[in-house]
Amino acid sequence: MPDATASMAGLHILVVDSHHVSCMTLEDAFQSMGCTVSVANSGKLGLEMATTLAPDLITVDLALDDIDGMELINQIHSSDKTKDIPFFVVTGIEDPIQKELCISRGARQVLSKPLQATMAAELIKKSFGAESQSSRSGRRILVVDDSSTMRAITRHLLEKVGHTVLEAIDGQEGWNMLERRYNELDMVVTDINMPNMNGRMLIEKIRNDQRFQFIPIIVSTTISEKEGIKLFLNLGADDYIVKPFGTEEFLARIHSHLRVKSLYEDLKEANITLARFNETLESRVQQRTMELKAANMDAIFSLATAAEAKDTDTAVHIHRIQSYSHALALKLGMRAAEADEIGYSSIMHDVGKIAIPDHILKKKGKLTGQEFEIMKTHTIHGEKILRERPFFAVARVIARGHHEKWNGTGYPDGLSGASIPLAARIVAVADVFDSLTSKRPYKRAWSMEEAVEEIIKSSGEHFDPSIVKAWVEMYDSGLISKIHDSWKEVEKEERKSEEGAA
Repeated sequence: MPDATASMAGLHILVVDSHHVSCMTLEDAFQSMGCTVSVANSGKLGLEMATTLAPDLITVDLALDDIDGMELINQIHSSDKTKDIPFFVVTGIEDPIQKELCISRGARQVLSKPLQATMAAELIKKSFGAESQSSRSGRRILVVDDSSTMRAITRHLLEKVGHTVLEAIDGQEGWNMLERRYNELDMVVTDINMPNMNGRMLIEKIRNDQRFQFIPIIVSTTISEKEGIKLFLNLGADDYIVKPFGTEEFLARIHSHLRVKSLYEDLKEANITLARFNETLESRVQQRTMELKAANMDAIFSLATAAEAKDTDTAVHIHRIQSYSHALALKLGMRAAEADEIGYSSIMHDVGKIAIPDHILKKKGKLTGQEFEIMKTHTIHGEKILRERPFFAVARVIARGHHEKWNGTGYPDGLSGASIPLAARIVAVADVFDSLTSKRPYKRAWSMEEAVEEIIKSSGEHFDPSIVKAWVEMYDSGLISKIHDSWKEVEKEERKSEEGAA
């Protein structure tokens, strides 16, 4: 991954903060990375400087003396001159919901006061490091095709946007190249019908080798071959493109899967970071633990948002489930730390949908039996993605177990009763309730009363009766309605943004 400090050198940063100490801390952090820093001690001055200076990045304190920080950001982003400037948020309130709201409105990072220059610099570098590892340029892609014309066309399209292309004339040559350069390649684009080793054999070999577990594979096919695509998706291909293909569609598919690979790389890098933290001096353990948790939470939100983006759900869906699950865990008598863990782990419940083909995930009609069997595998994929990290232990059991049923008729393992992990039983109720009360292309949104009645009706069959009892008590107290309504404005803004983009 490119060095984040190098990627920030020479950037012009505008710091908008009414507090002198915070300004000095951020100024030190940015200058240590070679940035030029301008400071505005009020929102009014910050707006003027953003317009006249056109900085590369703005940091905004939420508690400015003259204006609310988010209102200032809204004003900056309402101007054509400054709408595309990325921003960080600085806050003195440790509020997870506020942090999520800031991120949902586009904040690249949320920095908590009191700021410490070294830690601020690390968080800033982490954010820019993830940005600099762009899915749109600088990747190494292996193109496997026996047609020299198709290889030339594909090379031209990929090199035009900054990627490096390696070529192979058949599956065997492609496999040999993967063997030699397994740690250098970021994606495989392969034809189906080739001599020596065809596309099917190549995909099987790649997916049976742990070294290539997360490398995206895109099948390049003709319309006549399209009937066999399901087979290749089941073997482990991530997507396909029909020849002859348009430039925009081809690059969009390439970059979509490279973005997902970047998320896997973030997790891998977090693993390396964890190993390094274990070697540090005892006096720095507490500081390192805080940094690690911040890194893991970023990975959680990134992966969960990516999974939701592939589905028809809005991103607010995962935040509501987090709030419901946290409140339900507390209602069941869990300690605050346990409830917090179930809450933030719950947003990963559908992370395995990253591995489900779009034509199944986004299908508006009823799934066929075969398609539903593939859809059910998202629980297994979710556990697979999360199983290597101790930090994700609770998220892992939720991802695998949230579709199990109290009577043993759920999936993937057919568990019943108390053999289903408690965290999964909690999230199951929250997930179904939120799905029922949310509008989808194929159904209306149920009222909360209807959804609660359905939850009660399914007690002892789908759901743990003790959890249903706690849920009903929360509903009767008004807590469920309060959580549901607290996210309405955020969801409206999200849908407006999606409609505008469309």
